[in-house]
Amino acid sequence: MLEIDPVTILAEFVNFLILAVALYFLLFKPITKRMNQRAEEKEKLLTEASDKEQEAEKLLNEIEQRLSNINAEIETRLEEAYQQAQIERDSLLEATREEAKNILREAEKEAAKRQQQEMEQLQENLVETLVDISSQILIKTTPNVVHEKLVDGLTAEIWDLGKSDMRQVRTIRDSLTERTPTVHVTTAKELSPEQQRSLIRTFSALADRNVNMEIEIVPDLIAGLRVRISDLVVENTLAMELTELKSEVAATLEKSFDVEE
Repeated sequence: MLEIDPVTILAEFVNFLILAVALYFLLFKPITKRMNQRAEEKEKLLTEASDKEQEAEKLLNEIEQRLSNINAEIETRLEEAYQQAQIERDSLLEATREEAKNILREAEKEAAKRQQQEMEQLQENLVETLVDISSQILIKTTPNVVHEKLVDGLTAEIWDLGKSDMRQVRTIRDSLTERTPTVHVTTAKELSPEQQRSLIRTFSALADRNVNMEIEIVPDLIAGLRVRISDLVVENTLAMELTELKSEVAATLEKSFDVEE
């Protein structure tokens, strides 16, 4: 039969209590303290993490709000840029149209100017041709009697000058520096001796002194003659009348072209 020793049991129990107390103070309590500390640290970390998470969420919301605002601003800027581009495009198109109109107007003006110049040149050539043809025909067909009448008419004009305008006659006489002035006669046809004497008498009376006479025959005058003494030039020829007629023909042609236009 097993014997139970109370002293031994008590001693064991005391040892167990001592060991339990020792374990409590030396191991369990520090471990519990360490675990509490770690729990506190963990709680602190969790709190900080929660705070940071909330802060991050807040920051994320702010970023999202900013992004939303930025997107709205970008859309607004893009719309403004598009509107401005439309305005500039319309303005450029309008300026281009206006420039094209100006270029077209200038081209039309230039074309009209060139057409006018060509028309004037055509009229001038036509008149020149008509006058030239008329001159050639008159040179061949004008009778001597016409030439004689033109010579007589010029002689009469000089005589009438002495009757109607003595001031001019005196001016002509004062301008004669030569002792015996020369009368330069350009005639369409050869002058008869009587015509030459008549001219010498006429211009001697005009100059109030004897004169010499130089004669040059120029068929292009057609009929009549041109006379120069000092600064006085008197002409009575068909060529002169044809030249005057040339201006009238040019004016008539110009009116005719204007009516056709």
